[in-house]
Amino acid sequence: MEPVWLTTPSGVIHGLGYRGLWDSDAHDSTIERMVRGLYFHHYGEVLGPQVEIKTHWFRELNDDMVEAASECDQRSIGDGQFVYRFGRASDAPLHSLWLFQFHMRHWAGGYTSRVGFSHD
Repeated sequence: MEPVWLTTPSGVIHGLGYRGLWDSDAHDSTIERMVRGLYFHHYGEVLGPQVEIKTHWFRELNDDMVEAASECDQRSIGDGQFVYRFGRASDAPLHSLWLFQFHMRHWAGGYTSRVGFSHD
């Protein structure tokens, strides 16, 4: 961890904070476990080895991402400290989309698909 000045996008300094690098592999495996657990929680089905999960982290949410998830279900835990959106294809239920927001400062998510399915 190292100290850094916290600034607004326009450059106004508003305090001192800390930053540090995190372990990307640990982050991605945690997001994958969350997707698997929440998929089971909401749909009552296990995402076994026939499904692959691609995870992502985002610096911010852009309009396209918000639009893509606009028709997804949304849940909030801890008075908005963790908010997530999710949905799955009605004709291919192993294909699902997940978008997570942690403490209104960190965004991550992923999508599921059948192993060997081409996204091109």
